[in-house]
Amino acid sequence: MFVVIAYDVAAHRTEKYRKLLSRYLMGVQFSVFIGDLTEVKYQQLHGALRHLLQEQDRVLVVSTGNRRNIHVSHWMMHGEMEDINHLGSGVL
Repeated sequence: MFVVIAYDVAAHRTEKYRKLLSRYLMGVQFSVFIGDLTEVKYQQLHGALRHLLQEQDRVLVVSTGNRRNIHVSHWMMHGEMEDINHLGSGVL
């Protein structure tokens, strides 16, 4: 499955999330990670995130069965646009 995860947590907790998510997904922005996961890896990540969550933490997870059902593009300053459909496409 293709997964996009974004988080909004207290500054002193961001490193914990970055370390965890970078084991499973590719970072595309400071608090946004994307990639393809097997169902088993997704469940492992889900469990690790639930263990890490604290009351004020906010985590957004968007998933789809496969990346053929979604188009992902990364927009940058000056109208540049990078097609990132191919990034993070290796199933872990």
